[in-house]
Amino acid sequence: IMASGTTTRVSLASNALLLLGHTEIASFTENTTGATLASNLYETSYFSVLTTHRWRFATKKADLARKTKTPKNSYEYMFALPSDLLYLINTDTADYEVYGDSVYTNSATLSIDYICKVKEDSLPPYFIKMFEFFLAAQFALPITGDIAKTAAMEKAYFHQLRLAKFADSSQRPADSFRSNPYVEARY
Repeated sequence: IMASGTTTRVSLASNALLLLGHTEIASFTENTTGATLASNLYETSYFSVLTTHRWRFATKKADLARKTKTPKNSYEYMFALPSDLLYLINTDTADYEVYGDSVYTNSATLSIDYICKVKEDSLPPYFIKMFEFFLAAQFALPITGDIAKTAAMEKAYFHQLRLAKFADSSQRPADSFRSNPYVEARY
């Protein structure tokens, strides 16, 4: 289940500020401490949280387009990374390296799994709540000056993170048990 389409960057930051007792904001350009913090910290915080876990809702698969240029190293091929890529999870080859916006490999084709940039109005509710607490923990000290409030928001964030990871991991079946001859030999 995704958000209803009303979730925005500003609404997420505003909710985090409300958790700290700050007034809500309607824009990042307002002349308030909260809006200033949000405008400076929001994007890096958001992308950071998206890349800390292999969120199912933010995972994509892609067959990459091969570039015509030949790499200037030991690899034979270059592939363009998707523009919405935040974090490369894996490829269909074990022999590759990422350089800037390209993947170098000796494989003539390349498929990848990756974490992508997700628009806020497509976020699932469990991620929204967790991210609001993450932002509140980031904003707590500058807004309140209270280290105890910061600790409380961090604790709430880690609690919500566990719940979010559980909800997210439930979006696919558990891996089936595989036979292991080394384990079976012991019994």
